[in-house]
Amino acid sequence: MITAMEIRNQQFNKSLRGYNPEEVKNFQYRLAQDFENIYSENSQLKESLQKVRYELERYHKLEETMNNSLILAQQTAEMLKINAQKEADMILEDSKKKIAEAFTVYQEIIKRLNMFNAEIKAQITGELDMLERSQRKADELSDFFFSKDVKDILDNLGKLDMEARNDTKDNTP
Repeated sequence: MITAMEIRNQQFNKSLRGYNPEEVKNFQYRLAQDFENIYSENSQLKESLQKVRYELERYHKLEETMNNSLILAQQTAEMLKINAQKEADMILEDSKKKIAEAFTVYQEIIKRLNMFNAEIKAQITGELDMLERSQRKADELSDFFFSKDVKDILDNLGKLDMEARNDTKDNTP
């Protein structure tokens, strides 16, 4: 590739009716200036293109990493969801078993309580029967002892007792 310096230093042979050397030199100078500008701009564009390619590659890697991270996050979320569902199912089953056990225990307690109540009721009924029989006997005895015949007997005994005392008093010297 030709450089700006080569353009500036290019020498042309002179001929009889050749070009005006000053015009050629001016043209060479302008051409070298434009070439330098284009060459410099081309270098800057190449450098800028290289930076853009580097950034693009970096963004592609970042995108790939983000996609992988997103996939991993989705997989992890799905696994967590599945595990949470399994744990919830286990907790639910365990709760059902505990509730069933509690109901069984409560049913057993209620059965025993009913049996206890029945026994107490039977005992109380027996005691009430005995109390009623005892009350009837007491009533019969009351009726007997507070009857007119017993009062008459007691009155007669009281009279006899008084007569016997009087007799004893009379017989005393």
